[in-house]
Amino acid sequence: MTRAHLLLLPLLLAACTPTPTPDPLPTPQTDDVPTVARPGRPDQPTCTLTPAWLAALGGPRHLMDVNVRPAPLRVQATPSLYDQLLDVREAINLNYWGTSKVDLQALHEQAESGARTAFGNLRAAALSAQTDAFMNTYVDGVRDGHTYFLDAAAYRAFQDTRTAAPTPTPRLGVRWAPVPAEDGAVLLDAFPGAPAAQAGLRRGDTLLSVNGQPLSRQPGASDDAHAARLTSLLGQASAAGQPVTVAYRRAQSGTETTLSTTVTPRVLSSAVLPSAQTVAPGTVLLRLPTFATSGVADQVHALISGAQQSGTTHLIVDVRGNGGGLLSEAIGVAGALVGERAGETIETLDGQDVTFAYRAGQVLAGVRCDPTSPVLIVKTPARWTGRLTLLVNEGSASASEIVAQLAAQGGATLIGEPTYGVGNTVTVIGGLSGERGLSVTIGRANDLRGQPLSPDVTPSPATPDDLRALAHGHDLPLEAALK
Repeated sequence: MTRAHLLLLPLLLAACTPTPTPDPLPTPQTDDVPTVARPGRPDQPTCTLTPAWLAALGGPRHLMDVNVRPAPLRVQATPSLYDQLLDVREAINLNYWGTSKVDLQALHEQAESGARTAFGNLRAAALSAQTDAFMNTYVDGVRDGHTYFLDAAAYRAFQDTRTAAPTPTPRLGVRWAPVPAEDGAVLLDAFPGAPAAQAGLRRGDTLLSVNGQPLSRQPGASDDAHAARLTSLLGQASAAGQPVTVAYRRAQSGTETTLSTTVTPRVLSSAVLPSAQTVAPGTVLLRLPTFATSGVADQVHALISGAQQSGTTHLIVDVRGNGGGLLSEAIGVAGALVGERAGETIETLDGQDVTFAYRAGQVLAGVRCDPTSPVLIVKTPARWTGRLTLLVNEGSASASEIVAQLAAQGGATLIGEPTYGVGNTVTVIGGLSGERGLSVTIGRANDLRGQPLSPDVTPSPATPDDLRALAHGHDLPLEAALK
């Protein structure tokens, strides 16, 4: 996070005169979005343990929230498209420090012109699904996978995950994907303690129907259309919180069986913490669905300690589909895997570069200085020293890619597919007018040796994370790891 995020706050001016004067005649407001100058990075930044922007956040401890920025305080009764355009222009011009070669000013001007053509006067343009689609295309124009627009539902979901808020409606407690070119939804996760897992469902099971309604693919439907239909059917079935009868296929030892169970959805925590299971003698699979919630590092250290006490010799860390999260949690997890090799320096536009490092159960941070300020303290530190394998896929992004790179530097084996490709940068995510959100790349990531991290991780040889194979009993990356 940089001091520039503070410039998203409005400047409130007040004036008074000795004697009252009549109100001036109203002047029509222009809908031209003001130009926002983009500062340059200083050549010789100075070492500052607590620069002004960090002091305003409450000190170095709050660096653990490096990917969260307060929402702007422009207060309008009805925010308009004009407000969102200005928010985005300020956030990007004052914060962006990624690797995109796009002319940002030209992008802003093109978006403003396009918005006026599509929606008319920008101050009068109400926010809607149509403006959300426009803003999504606009921000995608930065051509940086870490910089993107969040509509109201996505931003609310992000906030809920960060705070572990209850889900808005009852849920089954699964993560699924449509089976490519087939009927049904294959389970990627059945989260421990959630209704689906308690009813006996597990990763690799393929849901075929809910309450008698087939989850079949409509003729000619694409995977996206099929996924949208499944989302609607599964959402409707679980939203009432009543028992749901689920028919599913389980493939095991070369045999496929159709089974049925009853699941009673309930309101769950939006946060999903890591879990572990023994998958072979001496081998534990540690599943990390996200780094977005406080407590992930604590849980990983505790699970690793338990695995060591049980005589585990091979740890498989699964970050497939993990899109990232809090950098402090990721460095805390990496500390359990590679010790004091865990850490990175975030190079920022304002030159107040931030270094995170793991030392003896603590994640420390420093701004243009040696890291000395604790931002995360692990309750029961552990250090894995046995055989280590990481499973990655194209859904592994950001903090997952950072952890995978640090683990590989420490000798871990990587298995799976090339990852998403943003592991060399970090972001902040914060609010826009109209309760929407924006992720902005605010830093380029180097390891503790000063070497730039890679954007992606590419296992060699690659093992496809094939969903059709999973739906028919074969988790190919996991099988490769066990061999």
